[in-house]
Amino acid sequence: MADDDSHKHQPESAAELRDKEIVKRERFQLAKLVQAIKLADFMAILMVLATIFSAFATWRTAEVTSLVFAVAYRPVLGVEKVAFDAVDSSRPTIRVDFRNFSQIAALDAIVDVRAVVEGKVVKPPDGEMSAIDAGILSPTVPHFFSAYLTPDLYQAVAAGKSNLQVHVKMLYRGPAHVTQYCYFERLVYDFRARVFNSAGGSDRCGTDVF
Repeated sequence: MADDDSHKHQPESAAELRDKEIVKRERFQLAKLVQAIKLADFMAILMVLATIFSAFATWRTAEVTSLVFAVAYRPVLGVEKVAFDAVDSSRPTIRVDFRNFSQIAALDAIVDVRAVVEGKVVKPPDGEMSAIDAGILSPTVPHFFSAYLTPDLYQAVAAGKSNLQVHVKMLYRGPAHVTQYCYFERLVYDFRARVFNSAGGSDRCGTDVF
């Protein structure tokens, strides 16, 4: 038994110590390699996320730039005022004052003004048109176009016996000639206050606007 105990407690040989040292060193190197791989994967993920965020920021910047350009560098037509004129004549007139509120000239402008009484479009008198090819509309300059009523229709509208609407439609382009813009507004005459009030509109004009 004494021989067995002395055999169990014999010191390790130099070869065994060298093998253990090699194993320990290899484990250490393997741990460093695993850590390096994890770090590389993490960095790769960060690079992918950075690329995604950068692409989103670029897209968003382009969208904002396009929106700013679309608002700042385009003509903007609209109605300034609508009022009756020449009400004591044989052609009572609905005069529409429209403007280009932008600093960019409007091109290829077509303006359409129609009087609608009790839901029916009033036919313009002979020699008059309901639409004009206005061409170029300069900024801030007043422009006028008219619709007409018969004296009987005007009297009925002024007395509140008939409902009057004025439909104003404008199609136009900007300097690029690429996009056709639209302005449509519906105005209703208030016989008590003797004014035309806006009653809705749209920036998308189709064939069913009127």
